[in-house]
Amino acid sequence: MSSDNYVLLVEDDLDISEAIQSILEEEKYKVKSTFNGKEALDFLATANSNPSLILLDIMMPYMNGYEFREAQLLDPKIANIPTIILSAAGKHEDLDKLNFKECLKKPLDLDTLLDVVKRNIS
Repeated sequence: MSSDNYVLLVEDDLDISEAIQSILEEEKYKVKSTFNGKEALDFLATANSNPSLILLDIMMPYMNGYEFREAQLLDPKIANIPTIILSAAGKHEDLDKLNFKECLKKPLDLDTLLDVVKRNIS
């Protein structure tokens, strides 16, 4: 499946999701928002193209970020999409095991967020 140069944002906090989406759209990035891992997997299963990057919260209802990433890695169509953790937690034991590209700590630094997105989409 091809990549269509958009960001998939998986974040259950509506305020954070809207803020990130607004910031990225101001920088001319296309963003699709989902609110938990299950919703994101359902979206990816029916999407016409893959996102260039996934921004993934860890603590979410229904399916958390780790469960999403485990399912993502099992699906060859979406396994290679770069995935960045967004988390308020400090340490992540599964960071290397689940092959996350990076971890951004909440509250997010906007310049760092934009730098990470730019680096991973270019």
